[in-house]
Amino acid sequence: MPPTISVAGLYDYGPPGCAVKSNVLAFWRQHFVLEENMLEVDCPCVTPEIVLKASGHVEKFTDLMVKDEKTGNCYRADHLLKDYCKDKLDKDLTLSAEKFNEFKHVLAVLDDLSAEELGAKLKQYGITAPDTNNPLSDPYPFNLMFQTSIGPSGLSPGYMRPETAQGIFVNFKDLYYYNGNRLPFAAAQIGQAFRNEISPRQGLLRVREFTLAEIEHFVDPEDKSHPKFSDVADLEFLMFPRSCNWPGNHQNHWFLERQ
Repeated sequence: MPPTISVAGLYDYGPPGCAVKSNVLAFWRQHFVLEENMLEVDCPCVTPEIVLKASGHVEKFTDLMVKDEKTGNCYRADHLLKDYCKDKLDKDLTLSAEKFNEFKHVLAVLDDLSAEELGAKLKQYGITAPDTNNPLSDPYPFNLMFQTSIGPSGLSPGYMRPETAQGIFVNFKDLYYYNGNRLPFAAAQIGQAFRNEISPRQGLLRVREFTLAEIEHFVDPEDKSHPKFSDVADLEFLMFPRSCNWPGNHQNHWFLERQ
């Protein structure tokens, strides 16, 4: 159900939604945490800045944003380029084979484009603000974390956690002790995460507050044996190597199998 005060990317769960969510989380906990004897933690949503600096989130947890130069409305630059290319591929019946392949390639490498490359593509295709057709600014990084301060002095900066993994990592020593100082082990956490999305979309898939269920596995790098490895030792996985993914080549797949 929509929130009482309508703000994009924030949703209220009504009685049916709460029931569904509760059942999904209960099934997830039973399937992963209880069945695999994982260690579960529940950490605060507010994370000190020092933790997220160490993880790289303060510097790099960003999306490239552009602004409508007249209204100031903000958009994710890659979404505008993605929507333009998909629209051309789906609707432009006069598209040449060369242009078709060009747009397919842009979609394949979209996540790897720098701010300069993304800005050049927006200008090349004449992409403007979708609501007004006004010109757009050059793309620039926008950090997706909600910043806050811990305590009344304002001298201890923090952030609403963008994911739950950091709470598991900072408690590794205690979890290792709790597991009898033995590896491997897995730790899990279910809790709220927060991301100040530039352009919330796709219903509940890209929102600004959401429930995240996360697992981290810890193994001895010198001995990666696992008591259940024999259950999966003979499985084959269809993998997509980085050498193919990096240039946007989606044709060459290879199998990773037990040696």
